[in-house]
Amino acid sequence: MTVKHIDTYSKNWPVAAAGILSFGYLIFILPIHIGWAGFNFAYRDIIFNGLRQKDIPLTLFLWVTLALTLALTTYSIVKQRSNIKAFTSFFRESELCAPSPQNIAMNRTGWGYLGLDTKKGTLLYINHPNTTIFNFFFPRDVRVMGFGMYDWKSIEVEGNKLTIYTGNPELPSVSITTGKAGQMLEKINAMRNQNWIYEYNIPGCVEDQAPKIAERNGINLVLPPK
Repeated sequence: MTVKHIDTYSKNWPVAAAGILSFGYLIFILPIHIGWAGFNFAYRDIIFNGLRQKDIPLTLFLWVTLALTLALTTYSIVKQRSNIKAFTSFFRESELCAPSPQNIAMNRTGWGYLGLDTKKGTLLYINHPNTTIFNFFFPRDVRVMGFGMYDWKSIEVEGNKLTIYTGNPELPSVSITTGKAGQMLEKINAMRNQNWIYEYNIPGCVEDQAPKIAERNGINLVLPPK
C-alpha cells in the first residue's frame, strides 16, 4: 500500500481520453465486435461447412480479442467494487456510516460511491481518481473521504452529477455521477437543516482509519497534495 499525495483536481487528459475511448468502445463497438465474431463463426463455419484456411487468423483474432476485452472489463468492475466494499464494510461495522440501500449511490460500473447515513448524519465518499491509465484498467488507487453535515461548504446537482464543495483549496470539490443525484441532494439538504451532535470529528476519523484499511487490502490511498 502506498499513500499518494496527488493533485487529481487538475484534468489528467491521457486518462480522460482513455476513459472516453473505452466507454465509447463498450457502448458502440463492443456490440459490433460480438456480432461480427458470432457472424464469422456461424456464417462461415456452419453455412459454408468448414472454415477456410485463410479465415482462421481472422476468426482467432476476433475471439481472442473479444475474450480479452470481456475479461478485462469484468476484472475492472469487480476490482472497483471490491475496493469500495473494503472501506464501506469497515465503516458500516464501526457504525460511522451505515446507510440503508436506498441511500447508497454508485455510478454505472461502481467507479464511485456515496453513502448517506440519515440516522447519524454522515456521508462516506469513495472513488477511483484519474491517477494513471493503468489505474483505469487495473483499479488500485482509491480516494476515501467522510463528512458530517457541517464538514462541507455546499452541494449541488447538475444533471446526474452531484458535487460536494469541500472548502479545501487542495481539493475544492468531489463529485459522483449517478441516477440518484437529485434524490440524494434533497435528503442531504433536509438533513442539513437538522441539529447534529457528533462525538468525534468525522473527516478526521475516516482519514485516520482509511490508511489501515488500504494497507490490509493492498490498496493505494490517494490524498490531496501536502
